[in-house]
Amino acid sequence: MADNELRTVPVRDVWDTLPEDLRETFVTRHAAMNGRWVEESPDRGTGNWDAMRPVILQKAAYRALESSVARVLTLAVEACQRRASTLGELRDALRFTKPLPLVDPDAPLVASELTRSARPDLLIENGRPRILEINVGTRIGGDTVTSWLAEEFCRLCPEAGFYPPPSVVATRSEALLRTIGGHLTQDGPRRVLIPSYWTANCEGVLLHRTRAKRGVLADAKRVGLEVLQTDLADLSLDAAGRLLAAGVPVDLVMVPWTANESARIVDAGEGLAALRSADRAGTIKFFPRTESVLLASKSVLAWLHEDCDADLLAPADRELVRAYVPRTISLGLGETAAAPGPRANLVLKPAMGRAGKGVLFGSVASEEEWLEAAVEASKDAPVVLQERVEADLISMPFLDRESGRQVTVRVPYVLSPYMIDRAVSDIGVRHSGPDSPVGDVVISVSKGGRSNAVVLTG
Repeated sequence: MADNELRTVPVRDVWDTLPEDLRETFVTRHAAMNGRWVEESPDRGTGNWDAMRPVILQKAAYRALESSVARVLTLAVEACQRRASTLGELRDALRFTKPLPLVDPDAPLVASELTRSARPDLLIENGRPRILEINVGTRIGGDTVTSWLAEEFCRLCPEAGFYPPPSVVATRSEALLRTIGGHLTQDGPRRVLIPSYWTANCEGVLLHRTRAKRGVLADAKRVGLEVLQTDLADLSLDAAGRLLAAGVPVDLVMVPWTANESARIVDAGEGLAALRSADRAGTIKFFPRTESVLLASKSVLAWLHEDCDADLLAPADRELVRAYVPRTISLGLGETAAAPGPRANLVLKPAMGRAGKGVLFGSVASEEEWLEAAVEASKDAPVVLQERVEADLISMPFLDRESGRQVTVRVPYVLSPYMIDRAVSDIGVRHSGPDSPVGDVVISVSKGGRSNAVVLTG
């Protein structure tokens, strides 16, 4: 099936289409687990409510999601390349103020590097994915909760024929091998470094950070990689400019910190300088590269719509962007575009942000609050106005772990496909819980939402 044809496939949860006896069996078996899943889960989450089934997608819908998201990622990089030729120019164009200590501002924009690892957030509206943010980052903790949940749901009712998507951990390991490729300068083990480091929080308390989880380490070993975990302060260079971790040569570095964390790194010695020098000399590879976080700015989505309006995209790509990316405009980058609709149908968001912080729905704000938020927020950093999405709802059974009470409610949900080299693997899910706020709110675990996973059928 061609990509253009594939993208017309609706993306819908198919739980309600399953035979009633199969659904009852699924829920009954989950209830019989009596909370053991939560006790064994790598991440328990918050609250007492457990979702009793996954989101279930047809394989064709899963591939349609991959096709559309992968193309939007490519178009997003092209939008950046129209506005900047170097990473420094892109950082300035986006008014990105957080430090990126490993980024060479004179380096060109390389599409394959900017899209190496991404986890967009999207809602489904009338069966169509609507990409709210590209959400590129450098966290490499493993994301094993999503894989674990998908596998456990499939084991719960094997006669249903469900199967998990490819694990993001395994997919990432394969990508590490591709990234190293012919880069090795000598025979021997292929070594991947996950640097640990110290940060100081707002109170000045030192925290030691090591992001790798057991699942990441075990899977790297599966594909023949040797993983080193060494403090930044113990990094150095040999005479050839090759990176050494506690004296051992390294082929690739998995960068585990966010832009916020990199601003608070302390006691790194010459570690950051060694990483920069090895990168500039071309003796080391990064996965992912830290500049990929620039693509996470929601202003890039606004650029996509600007380029559609200017007829800079091919007709099929214009149709794709307008269908899959809610209309978005930037405030604070010098634009003069009109708001993409009345206030009640808009959402104000920081161009760079997470966990719903700073998000304001026009439907619940007064005119005065709205104008003040837009003006004040864009003074310090860009914000965007984004078209509000009317999310599809799914029927979700829940179990209260303490009382054993079961309820079924219809909830909105966010899909977060893990994209490695623009191929989808696991899909994380966040959806509202029985006690979550209703209406125009951010679907967040911190606000009573629940984490879940996607399984496949067909």
